[in-house]
Amino acid sequence: MKSDDILITLQELTQRERIAFLPPAPDARKPSPYAPIEKYLLDLKNNAKPESAAEDLFTALCKDLLGFQPTRQVGVMEGFVDFMLPEPMGMPLPLELKPLFQRDGPDALWRSDANPKNHVAQVKKYLRDHEYLVLTDLRTAWCFSTRDFFFESKHFAELPIVDFLNRCRETGSVLDAVRRLEDTADKPELERQFFEDLKIWFNEFDKVKWTPPDLAAESIILLINKLIFARTIEDFGLVPYRYTQDAYAQHTRDWQAKGPHRIVPKFLDQFEEFFDEYYDTEIFSARVWERLDKDPANLQRFCDKLNFVLGINSWDQTFSRGIVHYNYRRIDEDIFGKSYEMFLAANRKDEGIYYTPAGITAPMADSLVDSLAGKIVDEICAAVASQKCDFARADQLMALLAELRVADTAGGSGGFLIKVLRAFWRQYQRIDSASAWVGKILKPDNGELYLAELPPNVENALAFRRRWNLQTKRELMLVVARRHIRAEIADPISRSVTTLMICRAIIPLCSEELHFRKLTGTISAFPEFSRLYGDGIAAVARCKARHFQSARRLLKPEGVHNH
Repeated sequence: MKSDDILITLQELTQRERIAFLPPAPDARKPSPYAPIEKYLLDLKNNAKPESAAEDLFTALCKDLLGFQPTRQVGVMEGFVDFMLPEPMGMPLPLELKPLFQRDGPDALWRSDANPKNHVAQVKKYLRDHEYLVLTDLRTAWCFSTRDFFFESKHFAELPIVDFLNRCRETGSVLDAVRRLEDTADKPELERQFFEDLKIWFNEFDKVKWTPPDLAAESIILLINKLIFARTIEDFGLVPYRYTQDAYAQHTRDWQAKGPHRIVPKFLDQFEEFFDEYYDTEIFSARVWERLDKDPANLQRFCDKLNFVLGINSWDQTFSRGIVHYNYRRIDEDIFGKSYEMFLAANRKDEGIYYTPAGITAPMADSLVDSLAGKIVDEICAAVASQKCDFARADQLMALLAELRVADTAGGSGGFLIKVLRAFWRQYQRIDSASAWVGKILKPDNGELYLAELPPNVENALAFRRRWNLQTKRELMLVVARRHIRAEIADPISRSVTTLMICRAIIPLCSEELHFRKLTGTISAFPEFSRLYGDGIAAVARCKARHFQSARRLLKPEGVHNH
């Protein structure tokens, strides 16, 4: 059967309240046109265990709809979860299955709807080592997240199993389907909650002695930014889930007998070295160990506060959220920037710091970039189209586009520049789409390209895309950020926050190329931020005259002359 027909058949089954087994007539139809459902019903009729029959049906649905065989009865903590659903680039996702139908005497079945409130202990047990859990009775799917469950003891999404399976089929990944559900779940208090917790985290680390003492605030913000950066990378599935927590737990187990003066440097060295090596950013250029007072009592205090701020020892009794309890795919630059700017202003008693709402900065950024780059990109797209292939003109226009700079002289936390970066990114995606025709006509059987055998327009199109970094999103993002945004930020705390904000904004734009196992070359994962800060005004001034002279020359209508 086709996938759509299987889903329709499953939906019809889940809507039935009772199924009676009448004596079969000579021309009686099968219980279901989908063979696994027919077998499921007949197994129940023959007194099979309801849980086993449901497992067989779910296994068939996974195979026929999602193209994989789930692993059954997998050991987790003290028990066994019914299924582990495989993920090629991530941890398997546990699924607990409850029976859809029970026998109602010898001749009928009745639907047995699950209630997630009756399975809280089970859900809690399975979420200790996994980011998500799906509970289903083959009629409804409930999705649970570690981030929310240990505070609210409830699911973040509830939907018909047919819709859930269809979402998994469309995304090609159960994990992606669950993440998208979590990202769209209603969180009305998220902004306020994050701001309040940011204050708590800072105040806890403020009880630790830092050296020199006058840089304590800077050191604390730097540490929090490192931890949030790592969790963001985890939440996008670019490093293993719980990488930071597990690394800290492992070093604690290995060096506990020696004390915190061994645990702390061992953990920080591995944690910072890993993220600095794979995701080289200014955030990891300064090391936390060098800024800690090495007094044994202070190092023990640091361990205690790190446990508290991360939230890694708070699964059973939690009084506040730790850093690991947030979904950083949902903490955008507006929530993040507003929280940091309000926090910094309050701590410095600085009345000159104001957060500009997204409702103002977003349309400003879009309008600004469109006015600067829109017509140039229109011309480029026309020049690189397969019908024209005027790559000489396209190169001239690309050089003109590359000279554009937008500088924020009061950078704050970088919210405006991030929106400018996205607006430029959309312009480059237009160019990418306009020149992507070359990839559609190159389909060699052996996967090797022989440029000498290609028509000149195809060779020129490929060379154009290589020249202007259109081949991979990661390389393109690096040059877009380097070319087009500048910020005047002298304060090291604000600079650290802005760096984190820009990194977090870049991740979703090219996340498929930022998995740590794919970062095998020497190309950086993120821009060299020292080039983005401090020279914004000078950069704009240098290119301003060239830009307008070049624009008038390249974009003027035919027959129009300068006077």
